[in-house]
Amino acid sequence: MMDTLLHICLGALGLTVLLGLVRLAKGPTVVDRMLAFDLIAVSGVGVMAIVSVLRETAAYFELILVYSLLGFLGTVALTRFLQRNLERRTRERPAGEGGARG
Repeated sequence: MMDTLLHICLGALGLTVLLGLVRLAKGPTVVDRMLAFDLIAVSGVGVMAIVSVLRETAAYFELILVYSLLGFLGTVALTRFLQRNLERRTRERPAGEGGARG
């Protein structure tokens, strides 16, 4: 019974990875792509955890930790890059542009 449930969960996580890949390809914004990458990373961790339980081994736990850390650091790095890019754009904008209209 437990194996059946774990296989169903693997299928659901596989579906989320596929949907994340679609969102990663379509976008339309960088934030959408960033969230899709995060979804794929978290789903990958879930897949590795379930495979570890199915095979009754703890060998995947180090891989899960490294993969989780890389997913987190990738998201943080992209967020900081986008923030600096946005700050640079607002500094370069002349004072008369983008102000309140009225």
